[in-house]
Amino acid sequence: MNIDKSLLNNPRLQALNIMKGTVPKSAWERNEIFTKNLRKKLSQHAINNHPAINALNSQKINKETLQEIHLDYRHAIVKVFTDALTMAMTQTRQLEPRLPAGAKLAPRFLLTLNALDEFGFRPELDSSNYYSGNPAFAHYPLYEDVLKELGLSKSAIEQFTPSHLARKLLHFLETSFSDYTSIITLLAVAELQVIIFSPPLRKATEFHSLDVNSGYYFVHGISTDHDTAAADDDHEEDLWSALHQACTETDYNRLEATALEYMNLWNEFWNEQLSRINSKAAYNNTNKTTALA
Repeated sequence: MNIDKSLLNNPRLQALNIMKGTVPKSAWERNEIFTKNLRKKLSQHAINNHPAINALNSQKINKETLQEIHLDYRHAIVKVFTDALTMAMTQTRQLEPRLPAGAKLAPRFLLTLNALDEFGFRPELDSSNYYSGNPAFAHYPLYEDVLKELGLSKSAIEQFTPSHLARKLLHFLETSFSDYTSIITLLAVAELQVIIFSPPLRKATEFHSLDVNSGYYFVHGISTDHDTAAADDDHEEDLWSALHQACTETDYNRLEATALEYMNLWNEFWNEQLSRINSKAAYNNTNKTTALA
């Protein structure tokens, strides 16, 4: 079978065009208007200017406080993110039979591009002209490397008690796993939160002599940041595009309420972290740091 090689170029656009062909043009356009309005509300949310951003950027947070923030963040989103992403890939099956046969494959393909980044693949060929990648470079183990570099022992990681907000965020995302439109909406919001807080977290960790030119913080942020290899903005766009195919007008109120509630929880989570930072012991004024055992 001869394949037109041009059809293999720009896989995101290929998937998007196929997804558009599975729903009426009018439905796609209505859904675009819905997500545009929702994204505007999210962009105006207080979390976009949360005081924790400036606190992290100040580079005055001691190591123990930074350890606690990273452990709480791990519980809230890092360790569950790929669980949610793979669940979304599975739940694309909910598109059928409402949409034509095979309609689940293009969004599954699109979400797979995100998963490849998350799982440690690289957009290049290896020396044998095969896929390039290594699961050691998946984002979750890269985050575990950050914890180690911050001086956290295995026992300290295992014995840490997450905050109420971290547990609530985890539960909120996990309860979406049975509904495809809910998962992709919450993942899009999670990516937005990652875009907001990755740069200040990167700066706060860099202050403690961690290498942020590789590893977890090198692959988180936006694609236009030339100092990183991040693509969270591309991933967010992919998720909204998947929603343009998947949702109907009857979903709008529910999905908007879900997205805003999740963002409110993230705002409360960062309120919690700011309280840690603002405690008298949280600031490192002498450059001497402490670490959890």
